[in-house]
Amino acid sequence: MAARPAIFLDRDGTLHRELESPLRGIDQIEWIPRALEALHDLARAGFELVVVTNQSAMARGELEWAELERIHEHMRSKAPIAAFYVCPHHPENGAPPYRRACQCRKPGSLLLSFAARDLGLDLGRSWIVGDARRDLQAGLALGVRALLVATGKGQRERAALSPEMLKSVGLCADLRAAADTILAQR
Repeated sequence: MAARPAIFLDRDGTLHRELESPLRGIDQIEWIPRALEALHDLARAGFELVVVTNQSAMARGELEWAELERIHEHMRSKAPIAAFYVCPHHPENGAPPYRRACQCRKPGSLLLSFAARDLGLDLGRSWIVGDARRDLQAGLALGVRALLVATGKGQRERAALSPEMLKSVGLCADLRAAADTILAQR
């Protein structure tokens, strides 16, 4: 079977509204308008949907694995998400074993590499969509095309992008606009 292209997705600020404190339960999830529709359209077009997310709340002891898994199972019940890849680490905050520098924390690209290996993904035909420079850097390091959405912290992050990085990424209002851009380029 041929390797499938993927859409790597940041979670907080890209799929759902980002909160001041860590997302702790399914009742706190407020999907970005039209995000679910966009996810279904991308999956129907043959993309594997993979969420890659930094969750330093784990390192700080503010979130347990069981809570995180409940949140992700709920999200998977609403959208055709193939897998969630999580970095629970933080280089300075929290306690061992999660307080440490790692390569899975974006902008590191290890989560994407693991997903590509585990799911048989074609990175050359894949995209990453996120609201932060670190999301884009994780994808660009592996040759994945990148789109920055203006939701979440995207507006602020766009202003901080270097001219060189602006040439390497696409800019979209939200996940729906990102999906339209991706689908138009298939």
